[in-house]
Amino acid sequence: MSTGATKSRGIVSWPEEERPRERLLSHGPQALTDAELVAILIRVGFQGTSAVELGRQILRRFGSLRAMVEAPVLALLEIKGLKGAKAAQLVAAMEIARRVA
Repeated sequence: MSTGATKSRGIVSWPEEERPRERLLSHGPQALTDAELVAILIRVGFQGTSAVELGRQILRRFGSLRAMVEAPVLALLEIKGLKGAKAAQLVAAMEIARRVA
């Protein structure tokens, strides 16, 4: 087994009852933190950083979900680990929320 294979595989290595998607399905979205909800949208983190930790970093950068929603796309793209598809997923979810509101 290589050194990389022995490292944590991210959220998939967490106990199921602690994983955001599984908690959302078993307890509802209200049981999750803002960072966990963001993590579900971005799906994966990057090497050494789980999706939940990346969600926390995004929220710290903007200060709140509302500020994140109002941020320009370029501000999202400045965050390490939030490029391409992940940024597009967040922007699409935020636009859906705007249209529903």
